[in-house]
Amino acid sequence: MKKILLSVLLLISVSLAYSNIVPKYYPLMIANEVFSFEIKPSITSEFIKIETNVQTQSILVKVIDKAGFIRIERKLHLDRDIDVSSLRKGHYLVKVYSENNMAIKRFYKGQDAVNNK
Repeated sequence: MKKILLSVLLLISVSLAYSNIVPKYYPLMIANEVFSFEIKPSITSEFIKIETNVQTQSILVKVIDKAGFIRIERKLHLDRDIDVSSLRKGHYLVKVYSENNMAIKRFYKGQDAVNNK
C-alpha cells in the first residue's frame, strides 16, 4: 500500500511539474517558422531577386565577397531586386535579415557557361 501511494504521489508531482513547463515553451515551438529565402537567378550578370517565405515589411540584405567585405547593403521593402552589375565576377554570399531571423545563400556573378559561346 505504501509503494502504491508513493507511486501515485510521484506521478502527480511529475505531471504537475510537466504541466508547468510545457505551456511556456510549446506555443513557441508551434509559432516558430523557419526563415528562408531564394536568390533568382543564382548565376547572373545584372540583377538578383530575393524571394522570402515569410512576408515581412522589410528585409536587410548584405552582399559579401570572398574576402568578407560587404559590397552591397540595402534595406528592401516591396521591390526586392538588387543591381549587382557593378560587382566583379566571382562567388558572393547574400545574408538576409528579417526581424530576428537571418539566412545565408550564395550566387555567382558572371556569364553562364552554357550560354557563353
